Amino acid sequence: MGEKTINIKVFRFDPNKDKKTRYQEYAVPLTEGMSAMDALDYIYQNLDSTLAYYDHAGCSLGICARCNGRINGKPGLFCQTPVTEDTTLDPLSADKVVKDLVFER
Repeated sequence: MGEKTINIKVFRFDPNKDKKTRYQEYAVPLTEGMSAMDALDYIYQNLDSTLAYYDHAGCSLGICARCNGRINGKPGLFCQTPVTEDTTLDPLSADKVVKDLVFER
């Protein structure tokens, strides 16, 4: 039996080249204890290095709150929110998007 994968649907928008927002879906292998940030890291490192999101060495601590966004429509920290099934990730404020999940504060 193969490893279980989940679909992560990510908000995508680059105001420098896109006319409208869109979503892109990625198949991500599910691992025990996986956070939304872990899924984004997997996507960036293995599937699509053009994805923009907040990430840094201490992010998994939940201290800085830079990775704030919407996980299945609910606000939360990507680094602290576990994912166990198909998930949609959006920026916290879609009208202030710099690129993808990065928005002006």
